Amino acid sequence: MIVPLTVLSSLLFSVIYPLCFWISFKDPLKNNFHKFHIGLPNVVGGVTVVFLLFMDIPLATKVAVVFWKAIFIAVSRFSWKKEYPDARLMTVPSLAGLYAFWHVQSGLLGTVGFASFAMWLLGGLIFCSALFAMNLGHWYLNVHGLPPAHLGRAVYAFGAFLAARLLWDAWFLLTTKILYAGDRISLLQFMTRLDGFLLLVPLFFGLLFPLGSLFFVRGTLLLKNTQATTGILYVILCSVLLGDIGYKYYAIKFGIYL
Repeated sequence: MIVPLTVLSSLLFSVIYPLCFWISFKDPLKNNFHKFHIGLPNVVGGVTVVFLLFMDIPLATKVAVVFWKAIFIAVSRFSWKKEYPDARLMTVPSLAGLYAFWHVQSGLLGTVGFASFAMWLLGGLIFCSALFAMNLGHWYLNVHGLPPAHLGRAVYAFGAFLAARLLWDAWFLLTTKILYAGDRISLLQFMTRLDGFLLLVPLFFGLLFPLGSLFFVRGTLLLKNTQATTGILYVILCSVLLGDIGYKYYAIKFGIYL
């Protein structure tokens, strides 16, 4: 389970992270801000592709992954020397990457339905937006005089994805039944069993704690204390990462797509 979880998470991060440029699309940040955010997913994605090439997956899947990486490198090379990359252009390799990710997910986990793909995608959006916001907070320490609005947009985007997960999780918890120990039971009943009790861990660290912490993030932003905001975002990112692992564990182990 560890290998497919790690490979899929790394690939999804590399595919989704460039979409974070849409957060500052209308008022892009200059001074080479984009280079780290282009280089990071490229490095992670490159290592992931190498691993995938040596894994026992269909040849067509490997071709799709290499094709995505080739497009990503070409777009990154074109955007590297720009003052700021075009978010619309950065979306092109991400779309190709989502197609490649779907193939890899099918190859490693079997048949992939809408709920499974959507759960992984939403988790990736939450993690990438949290990481982007935290990295953006660090930029305020290097470039003085930046208005808090930049960091505010990143936080709002992160909050919007968390709100989507809140609705998604609530709907699944109230409507979904799973097969457990030969019986078909609701998720709420499953959470009273030994295997399901730990489902509270991803729900708390991946959803409830980050949502509650946004109240303090908003307060520090109103005070224009971006350093304190960045510190809170550090804690939130660690919480999101822990929750994301729990969500994916239950998805792979029990087919629970929260």
